[in-house]
Amino acid sequence: MEKFTQIPLIPSENQAPVLDLLDQPRTLAALVSNSYAPYPNPALARFIESQVETKEPHVARPFHDSLAAGKNTHVYDAHTYHTKVPPEAIAQLMEHYTQPGDMILDPFCGSGMTGVAALKTGRRPILVDLSPAATFIAMNYVSPVNAREYMQAVEKILAVTQGEELEIYGTRCRKCGKRLPLEYMVWSYGLLCQFCGQEFVLWDVARDERPNVRESKIKTGFDCPHCGKHLEKRKLQRTQLYPVQVGYWCCQAGQQEARATPDESDLRMIDAVNSAGLPDELWYPKVKLPQGINTRQAIAHGFATVDSLYTTRNLRAVARLWDLARRWPDKEISTKLMFTVTSLYQRVTRLSEFRFWGGSGNIANYNIPMIFNEQNVFKVFARKAKTIGNYFATWREKPQEPFCISTQSATDLAAISNNSIDYIFTDPPFGGNINYSEMNYLWEAWLGVFTDTAREAIINRVQGKTIDEYRELMTQAFQEMHRVLKPGRWLTLVFHNSSADVWSAIQAALAASGLPIEKIQTLDKRHGTFKQFVSENAVGYDLIIHCQKCPEDASPSFAQQFLMTSRASVRAFVERLLEQDPDGFVVHYLHVRRQDELDSRKLYSLWIKERMEAGAVVDVDYQEFREIITSFIQPELAGHRLLEERSDYQ
Repeated sequence: MEKFTQIPLIPSENQAPVLDLLDQPRTLAALVSNSYAPYPNPALARFIESQVETKEPHVARPFHDSLAAGKNTHVYDAHTYHTKVPPEAIAQLMEHYTQPGDMILDPFCGSGMTGVAALKTGRRPILVDLSPAATFIAMNYVSPVNAREYMQAVEKILAVTQGEELEIYGTRCRKCGKRLPLEYMVWSYGLLCQFCGQEFVLWDVARDERPNVRESKIKTGFDCPHCGKHLEKRKLQRTQLYPVQVGYWCCQAGQQEARATPDESDLRMIDAVNSAGLPDELWYPKVKLPQGINTRQAIAHGFATVDSLYTTRNLRAVARLWDLARRWPDKEISTKLMFTVTSLYQRVTRLSEFRFWGGSGNIANYNIPMIFNEQNVFKVFARKAKTIGNYFATWREKPQEPFCISTQSATDLAAISNNSIDYIFTDPPFGGNINYSEMNYLWEAWLGVFTDTAREAIINRVQGKTIDEYRELMTQAFQEMHRVLKPGRWLTLVFHNSSADVWSAIQAALAASGLPIEKIQTLDKRHGTFKQFVSENAVGYDLIIHCQKCPEDASPSFAQQFLMTSRASVRAFVERLLEQDPDGFVVHYLHVRRQDELDSRKLYSLWIKERMEAGAVVDVDYQEFREIITSFIQPELAGHRLLEERSDYQ
């Protein structure tokens, strides 16, 4: 596989090319084909009819091997999305349940990992999602281009924007005086002391820097520098933003960038960029953020439109890259350049919370942090391009099998005929965990097409959708999956949640659709998110639920039990598992210095697995489950005890 980590993406001053661009930028309408549409694809029915039906017998038994796949891969890192199942894990399931050439459906396709797995294994994917952002991302994942041609386009864009980058991100090396583009600038809110009313800058009083950078943090409580009273950060009124640190690479040796306090030239440049605004030729979205669960915090702090989520210079840089990408002469490369710009997502907005160890993550909300990291957009674009280029290089040739992508609701798959799909793999919305239409709005504002939320399967009080609406929409979706799936074929469902009500809703929806649960297993993603390693209430284990559509000569039978769970039964379950495998239920905190503890998240997932396989309704939330455990075994002591036992085996 060709990798691009060595390609210099900061061109010399004499390399600025003259680009032969289109007069008008492309819209998503220009990308429509038989394989993709940002609306219900009219070619979907023809795609189904044109595929040769395979005659292989159905698989009688569910997948039984352990299922594990890592996240640190080029495909996983190429473009962010709220949830992903590694395609390497999906491919294992496809190879068990299907044959090459079979048709695979994912009606909640998200970023398209099912499509990647299908094409890598010679299957024919049909990808459906309600979100135009999701189907745009999925389309780019399943239609790779020549990696070197893509990287050459990226280099040209970086070369032609080099002067503008220095104009809006230029800073001065404090050592040699050279003017060069900064890597990032940190901004901190000023706060008012609730006791003395004096203003101070949060950055000045709340930094808790440690030798191990992963343990450094912004304190939530501190003393007022004016009156000495103890304050809690969350209770204080914000004033305005102040630039507090710049980072750049120049004369520093080793791998550590230089850091400095912004000087007068930095402040003058910011004022000049803000005063000038954006060039007239650059388009950017000015739409209002929708009222929602995740958008309310941003709106409350005065950031009510998409463009307000960016600093002026970051908005200018993103708009410049978006314009160049959409006007690139080669349509295939143009689409991939647009894909690269959308991959920046929250990293280049005011939502990018400062982290001492660098970079910034994409989180499922629009919270405006008190200290944020304004990254140089052009440098983030260059880094993401390398990752995407490395992903494209994993394809030795373009996929041989066709695919079809349609932007529509999973509750109505009328274009797909009865008994036509060989296998369904899907990762549906997890109740109210992630508000997809709200979080995809940032992408969709740039794409110019928005999710129709009327059929969004979600629990969201702003949309007026309770657990009942969620259950009904998921029931309709599962009924459609049952209709299009061939008799005897399989549906694999990936799901996790900490709410018993959501789990029981999924159970009820599957039962109503005629899809009996045959087996459940956990998915080991090899490593979790940062939140899963530091949050006590994050549920970090996905369950893989295998359902089989009954053969034509059989009828489904369900034996759901509505027996209440007793505290004693939970205790007996936990004690049984700890006795069987005491070393298998210890959680290790990778990024913080914290004692190993009993892995209650894994235990809860396995408890749900056992209960659902027995046909019993899930009736205990994760928090209640954890409280039951702590009533008879203290997690901190359990972790210490298990560590001592483990050392005996070494």
